Amino acid sequence: MLSALIFIPLLGALVVGLWPQRGPGRQVWQVTLGLQALSLLWAGVVATQFDVQQPGLQFIESLPWIETLGLTYQLGVDGLSMPLLLINSLLGVIAVYASADQIQRPRLYFSLVLLINAAVAGAFLSQNLLLFFIFYELELIPLYLLIAIWGGARRGYAATKFLIYTAVSGALILGGFLGFVWLGGSGNFNYDPALAQSMTLLQQSILLVAILIGFGIKIPLFPFHTWLPDAHVEASTPESE
Repeated sequence: MLSALIFIPLLGALVVGLWPQRGPGRQVWQVTLGLQALSLLWAGVVATQFDVQQPGLQFIESLPWIETLGLTYQLGVDGLSMPLLLINSLLGVIAVYASADQIQRPRLYFSLVLLINAAVAGAFLSQNLLLFFIFYELELIPLYLLIAIWGGARRGYAATKFLIYTAVSGALILGGFLGFVWLGGSGNFNYDPALAQSMTLLQQSILLVAILIGFGIKIPLFPFHTWLPDAHVEASTPESE
């Protein structure tokens, strides 16, 4: 049930990228808008089935993936992530609708938008630290390309700055996750086993600082926010959404 929120836009990105383009990109836009609307509709279905009286995760999906690395395909939704999933799907529809006049390389443009939507949904649903990191980083690649190709006059500078900042933050977050699991003695990156482990205060403090700085750059928080004005100014309005 939850996987559909990831795979509808993910497979949609593949369909749009391979769509036979003839003439203007209006048809590609219509197909993308339909796929995003389908994703929003399914998010609404999940929301109607969500029990607001029940604490904890719901609709849990768990499949082994790379067990030697502690990576499992584990998804779940709770009262915090459910509204975020709805907002993500709604913003996807708005961003595509606002891009109706985007006619330059429409297949690439709209496939990147769909890929971002899939990656954000995966990050909200992930219940495995490594899986969360993969989805989180996956959304940054198409965003970089959207800024670099369809951005404003200083798009090259803004996209490069965005890439450098996010690469540093990604390294800090991944290092923190790896240390958190390995030093804690957990056999995998699943949230519950990982969070249940104990470490020394020094270890916890070092990893906490690394993770805080990493997410501080991505959110972004002061004083790690300087990439954001350039990226949003140079990105088009739909891309900023």
